[in-house]
Amino acid sequence: MMQINVFVVDDEERQRRSIVKHVAWERYQMRVSGEWEGAEEAIEGARHCVPDLLITDIRLMGTDGLELSSRMRKINPRMRIIMVTGYEEFHYAKTAVDIGVDAFLVKPIIFDELNAILERISQEEEQNQLNSREAIQLKEQIDAFKPIAQKQLIQEVIHGLVVGEDVIRARADALNLFTAAEARQVLTLVVHSDRYASLPMEEQIRQERSRLEEAAEAVCGSRLEVKTTSQRGHLVLILRCCAGEDIEAETEACVRRLSAEIEKMEACNTRIGVGPPVSLLSQLSESFRLAQRAVNQRFLGGEERSYSWKILMEQGEEAEKNLEGLTADFFEVLGAGDSQNSLSLLGEILSNLAGNLLMRGAEARSRCMHLISGAYRMAAEIGDVARQFGAEQKLWEQLLECREEPELLQETVHIIKDLSDFIAERKKSHTQVVVLKALEYMNVHYPDNLSLRSVAESVFLSPSYLGALFRVELGISFTDQLIRIRIQKAKEMLQHPELKLYEIAESVGYQNIGYFTGLFKRVTGFGPKEYRDFHGYAKSD
Repeated sequence: MMQINVFVVDDEERQRRSIVKHVAWERYQMRVSGEWEGAEEAIEGARHCVPDLLITDIRLMGTDGLELSSRMRKINPRMRIIMVTGYEEFHYAKTAVDIGVDAFLVKPIIFDELNAILERISQEEEQNQLNSREAIQLKEQIDAFKPIAQKQLIQEVIHGLVVGEDVIRARADALNLFTAAEARQVLTLVVHSDRYASLPMEEQIRQERSRLEEAAEAVCGSRLEVKTTSQRGHLVLILRCCAGEDIEAETEACVRRLSAEIEKMEACNTRIGVGPPVSLLSQLSESFRLAQRAVNQRFLGGEERSYSWKILMEQGEEAEKNLEGLTADFFEVLGAGDSQNSLSLLGEILSNLAGNLLMRGAEARSRCMHLISGAYRMAAEIGDVARQFGAEQKLWEQLLECREEPELLQETVHIIKDLSDFIAERKKSHTQVVVLKALEYMNVHYPDNLSLRSVAESVFLSPSYLGALFRVELGISFTDQLIRIRIQKAKEMLQHPELKLYEIAESVGYQNIGYFTGLFKRVTGFGPKEYRDFHGYAKSD
C-alpha cells in the first residue's frame, strides 16, 4: 500500500503543530514522519527517513525554505514541495519555479486549500505508482515473450515471408535484431545422430543440436549473430560479415573449425550447408535457400562435411521457375505436409509477385486468392478447417479489404502460414509454453475487459493463432476458458458470506448481475445464491 512520508518544517511551533494536528493524514495515505524547527535538523532527519513531501515555511532560522527544498531534492529528486509564505513574500516565492514547488499557501493557512492540495498530490502519486507498476509489468512481459517474437521474425525472414526491406528493418529494430548494417550469410547444419541408441531419435537430435550450438558459439564467436532451428529441426546460423574482411576466407576458416569440432563428436553425422553473403535482410531467404540446397547435395553421394552454394553454380543451378511452376511446387509440398519447403516456396512466390511490375492490382490479388483457395481446400481434406478458420469466402474477404500490395502480400502470408500449420499438424515446440503464459495472463487480468486480441498481444501472437492453440491444446475456445476462470474465481469468493453477489460479479469482470447469474448457472448448474446455500456458505443468523 502506498505510504507518503511527510516532513513539516516551520520555526513557528504553533503553525507547525497546527498543520500536523489538523490534517487527517491517513485519508491521503500520508504519515508525518518528521516535524522540525530548522533546516539543518530537517536535513539530518532526512538522512534517516527520506521524505516524499516537504511542507515548509519560506522563512526559517539560519536559511530559507527555498534553500532547504533545494538541498532536500538532492536526497530525494522526486520529493513534492508545498511552500508556506507570508503575503508580502508571495510574489518572491512564485519566482522559485526552478525547484519545482507543487503548491504555495499564503498565511494564515486555510485548511480546505491545504486538504485540496494534499488530495491532488495523493492522487498523482498513486497514479505514478500505478504507472510504474504497469511499466515494470509491461517490461517483464516484453522480456518474457521477446525471444518468441524474435524467433517468429527470424523464421519469417529466412523463408522470405516478410515483403520489403523497410518492413523487415522496422520489425527487427523493435526486437533488437540485426542491429548492424553489415553483410550476412546463412549456414545450415543438418543434424543426424545414432550415438545414443537407447534414446528416441528426437531426443538424440536434440542433444546433438545442443552440442552443435555450443561448438558454433565457440568457433564463430562475434560473427555468430543469430541461431535458430528450422521447421525440420536443422540448426540455422546467421553470420555477420564485418566490413573490410575477406568474407570468403573468413567463412571458410570458420567452417573448417566447425567441421573439426564436429569430427570430435563421436557418431555425430552432421553436414554443413553454406549460403552466399547478402547485403540486405530481405535477401537472407535466398542465402538460406541456397544453403539448404547446397547441403542437400549429400543425397547425391557426397562425403564432404560441408557444401557451399558455389557447388550449385558449378553444376549449373536449375533456372528460376516462373510463377506457375513455383505455385505448382508449392501446392505439391503443402499437400505432403512439408511445412518448411511450403513456406520457403511461398516466400519465393511473394518475391516474384512483389518484383513483377506487370503483376499489379487485380492480377496480384487474384494470384493470392488462388493460393489461399488451394491451401484451404487441401486443409479441408484432412480436417474441419471451417471450424478454425471460418468459410473460405471469409478469407477472400480479408484479402479484398487490403488496399495496398504490401498489405495484400502480408495478409496472404498470414493466412497461408496458418493453413500450412494446420495441414502439417504444426510442431509443438513452444505452443504449450505460449498457452501456459496466456493462461497465466488471463488468471491475473480476468477482472479486466479481456479480449482474445489483448491476450494474444500479451504473448506476441495473432488472435486467430492463439484461438487455434486454445482449441488444439485445451479443447476449448478462448471465450469459454475465460468464463471458466471467472466462474472459478466467483466460486472462491462465494465462500465469503460478507460479499454481496453484485460485488462478486463486478470483481470477476461482469457489471450485469443478471448476465453473471446466467453464466454461473450454465457452468455450475446452480445460481450463485443456490450455490452458496447448497455449500453452506450463506450467512447464519
